Amino acid sequence: MVSFMSEEFENVEDAQDREHNEEYYYVHGKDVYSTQSVLAQLGVKQEDTIYKNSSNDFIRWPFSAADFFEAVSEGAMDPAQLEGLLQGDDKAAVEKINAEIKGYKDSGNTVANQDRIKELRAQKKELLAKAALKADGAKISLYYKTFVQINDSKMVEQKLPQFKQVKWPYKDQMPYFAAGLEDFAAAVARGEPTAITGGPCFFGEHEVDMIFTLKDGSQKVYDFTTRRRNAGDKVSLEAEYTKENAGEVVDVSFVSHKKLLTTEEYDSVLYLFELANATKSALTLPIVDASYLKYLDAMLEPLRIEIRVRARKRFREIAKPIIQMYRDLFEDLKKLYPDVKETFIMTGEDRELLGTFYAKRAPFVEKPSTRRIISGIKEKIDSVKDYITLPALPFYFLGIKNVLEVDYIGETDSFWKCRKMHKGQMNLAALLYPIKISADGWRSIFSTELEYKEYIERKDYGKR
Repeated sequence: MVSFMSEEFENVEDAQDREHNEEYYYVHGKDVYSTQSVLAQLGVKQEDTIYKNSSNDFIRWPFSAADFFEAVSEGAMDPAQLEGLLQGDDKAAVEKINAEIKGYKDSGNTVANQDRIKELRAQKKELLAKAALKADGAKISLYYKTFVQINDSKMVEQKLPQFKQVKWPYKDQMPYFAAGLEDFAAAVARGEPTAITGGPCFFGEHEVDMIFTLKDGSQKVYDFTTRRRNAGDKVSLEAEYTKENAGEVVDVSFVSHKKLLTTEEYDSVLYLFELANATKSALTLPIVDASYLKYLDAMLEPLRIEIRVRARKRFREIAKPIIQMYRDLFEDLKKLYPDVKETFIMTGEDRELLGTFYAKRAPFVEKPSTRRIISGIKEKIDSVKDYITLPALPFYFLGIKNVLEVDYIGETDSFWKCRKMHKGQMNLAALLYPIKISADGWRSIFSTELEYKEYIERKDYGKR
């Protein structure tokens, strides 16, 4: 589920800058990487990693992400062995840290001493981590935001053998961002109930305009997804326009340019059915129109009630045909995958299902520990709650504790927060994938203009 609440993008002033480094360029100011470029950025040689024998397609596949990568040495020597490998300045630095730690321990168990010992141990850990990356036999891998490890398709198959049966477009070329696959695979092998969940964003950039009509008859047109003016305006709308100009706005309306689903949206649902079929799992598909509506309600709150009511009704009107496209896709894929027995789709039109969802998640959302990890702009809080609890749908509705979220890499944070919220109650694993770069050659399908969206006709649904 690509979140429309993600960080703002900025336009690239000189697209030719992308040519200076074919492995590292920009998409709307948001960095696009490849596994190869991340290795280079971290100063790690491919031959020293688990990607030593990975294909060039995987190594070079471009994906859009924030700059939160780290190289981790797994299955290497223990800290004591690593200390023995240190030389020169690193060895002297660790010996000095060890002496300082001993001195603080000998001088008493005060709070100040304990705090200083923690700082020193953190410094030592960092030095040993660098040594681990250089150690013979170390298996270096890449992690994104600490939580998910970059894998190629063969690595995924080793952790989840049923992945061999999965038929996805570009399956063997893409990188995957994985966590907990071994635990999910073990549950499948034991014959325990399992579920697959995930799905698309509701619509992408340039597909829905939001139009503010002012007292003087003039109009301001914004892209609903980015909250920016269409005419090259780099200043985001957020909720500021309605706060500052509430007295001038007399009407809010919408124009939808979305007539078909994109290949990206189609694939995001296809992935669920393929994995559910391969693992004999249940499948849940949330369509996030209700989350968009929540953000709209919060953003328009400063306006007069009659304007808000009209806007809400109009948004539902433009949402309805989009929801139907997803329903049609869901039903078509159910026919193509008759062995996927237990399925359901939840949209904003399903008031009873939504009510059950909110009631089931309440004990988890209201925990003090959960409130600390739900952050963001005030207008977005209710929508954020949806994004970090939707992966738990199979647990809430079907009582299934072993769940695999199959989603876009942008959901890394929501995956981790959902996993943390339900720890001890549900075992949540992740298989996250990158959004493919569009036909324009440098932006994702989600972000690009309409002519590059790669729309797919319903008659072609079975041909991917």
